[in-house]
Amino acid sequence: MNASRARFNSAVGFLDLARRAWKRSARLRVGAFLVGVVVFMAVLGPHVAPHPSDGWGVVPRNAAERAGKPPCPEFPFGTDNLGRDVLSRVLVGARLALVQITLVVSVSLALGLLVGVCAAYYKGPVEALLNYVAEVFLALPALVVALALRLALGQGLHIVVASLILSWWPWYARSSYIYARAVVEMEYVLLARLAGVPARTVLFRHVLANVAPPVLVQAITDLGSVLLEASAINFLGIGLPPDAPDWGVIVQNGFRYIVSMPWVSMFPGAFILITALGFSLVGDSLREELDPKMRRRWKLWF
Repeated sequence: MNASRARFNSAVGFLDLARRAWKRSARLRVGAFLVGVVVFMAVLGPHVAPHPSDGWGVVPRNAAERAGKPPCPEFPFGTDNLGRDVLSRVLVGARLALVQITLVVSVSLALGLLVGVCAAYYKGPVEALLNYVAEVFLALPALVVALALRLALGQGLHIVVASLILSWWPWYARSSYIYARAVVEMEYVLLARLAGVPARTVLFRHVLANVAPPVLVQAITDLGSVLLEASAINFLGIGLPPDAPDWGVIVQNGFRYIVSMPWVSMFPGAFILITALGFSLVGDSLREELDPKMRRRWKLWF
């Protein structure tokens, strides 16, 4: 672990890092704005949707009259083949999108941190066993895990969340293990262990506290990738049912009509990309502030 990370972990704190990055990086501000728009949609979307029942997948009574309408003042995003308002579907779907990625990343991060830190601290057989388990799960693609769970447990949100957790936690375990290996060799950790400080105290107060911030920054960046994978699972019909208010499901519903009704897939697909881009910009800006050597590596104009 380089000196900049050590200073960050021991003295500055995550909030100070974010404040410095906010002042320095226009990319962070752009990404935060995009994420803020999606969060605003998730909080208020179901309440401000022009046709709330359409948003939850209910087919309207006058479906034949409303089916396939292009964007217009009454339906700004148009309607799908069943006459449902696409704008309402997108607004309601924002909440489900954030729920999915928040659950996946939170659980994966907590599990990965615990496994990685314990493997680095205890070493020996514990280290070998935990690393072996993580390597096994690293070899399992999310789509394969989702398909296996789908065959065993049926459709539902639990399939998407569980399959992605099983695929993502080993990445955080590996990162945590790499950082923790450097931390456990530092003098203050060695002195604490020699002084007889309980292992739990050393593990959580000294090791985990220094490992968590850089892995948390990585997790923020990964939120966009998790959304893309969740949308892909739902697009393929493995996760949520066809009437679910999910962006991936909506894209799949409109895919067969991509020529005659392109707006059905275009708008939810655009919000998937916007959300993924927002989290990527935020995470990369924080990572570059955490490690100045990575700054401006893409030569972006902002």
